[in-house]
Amino acid sequence: MNLPYAFNIHMYLNKPNRLEELDALRGIAALLVIFFHFTLNRTEYNSFFKLGTTGVDLFFMISGFVIFMSLQKISRGVDFVINRASRLYPTYWACVSFTFILLSTYYIYKGTFHPAASFIQFIGNLTMFQFYLGIEDIDGPYWTMIIEMLFYIFILILFKLKSIKYVIHVAVTLCCITVTGEYYTIKPIIEIISWIPLLSFLPLFLAGIIFYNIYTNKNSLLLNYSLLTFCLLCQLVLFSHAGRSVLFINQAAYTCMLCFYFILFILFVNKKLSFLVNKVTLFLGNISFALYLIHQCVSLFFIIPIFNNVFGINFWIVCICIDLPVIIGLATFITYKIEQPYSRKMKEKLRAVFIQQNNTRHIKTS
Repeated sequence: MNLPYAFNIHMYLNKPNRLEELDALRGIAALLVIFFHFTLNRTEYNSFFKLGTTGVDLFFMISGFVIFMSLQKISRGVDFVINRASRLYPTYWACVSFTFILLSTYYIYKGTFHPAASFIQFIGNLTMFQFYLGIEDIDGPYWTMIIEMLFYIFILILFKLKSIKYVIHVAVTLCCITVTGEYYTIKPIIEIISWIPLLSFLPLFLAGIIFYNIYTNKNSLLLNYSLLTFCLLCQLVLFSHAGRSVLFINQAAYTCMLCFYFILFILFVNKKLSFLVNKVTLFLGNISFALYLIHQCVSLFFIIPIFNNVFGINFWIVCICIDLPVIIGLATFITYKIEQPYSRKMKEKLRAVFIQQNNTRHIKTS
């Protein structure tokens, strides 16, 4: 089972608007999650919008595709670490800090603010590894970040071991072990799943990798589509561990949404998804990371309660005409004024540090 590497992948990477369909899908995934949260405590509206809880599943599939694609233009593991850190942390830190200030203001007003505990929670959340520190997420969407980070670590380990060509073999093996443990309720495996949450979503990341293979090389289509079927079935078996989805939708709804996402990706890799690409979806895709991180606290703690509950403005008018423009505005500011400039600066700084350390090491050994 060899991984096909496309000789012309740089053709896609060098396009100024490369893979616009993926950007559009990011924007759509962000909207799914946002409207799910808008209607979280509104049973009269939530019957449909609760399906948006699966938006994170689409994000994970996109991540599998994009991260594996990014490996084609790096030669060192340190470059992968620098690229990922500089891409995520500036935006994440900005969103965590903003949310912490908002929530602190809210809890001070309520008289329930505890400075020491809150500051520890804030510092812990800045690491993105608060899951392993036993610290609660400051805001709801942050739970997915540890899953992303574990996937990066998984890919980095294989890359450093020069075994990235075996990523499908390793991932399939892990999926089989995880699904077996879940299906037969094998306690040690269940405990490992709870300790390594990536395992609950690994089939989705693997699906993204396989879709990348199909996109860049049309050979072995039968094998690749068989593997995609395997990924889909594995993820359905893991439904009870599928993040927050199990709390809001049933197995049938989850199955329908995953099938829908797989169909979208099939259309994408066969270049049939261009109908989703427009200025709106591309813009939302561009700000999707900040939008995903920033929206929940602002919406559920402030905008919707104040304008709907206090001032009595119609719920949907609040959501569409007030809340959505505010969170899009915040995400736009964070993306263009923080993420883009500071990601570049952080990347340059980290590379300079690595080069300096590397030169120092060579001097000491010479």
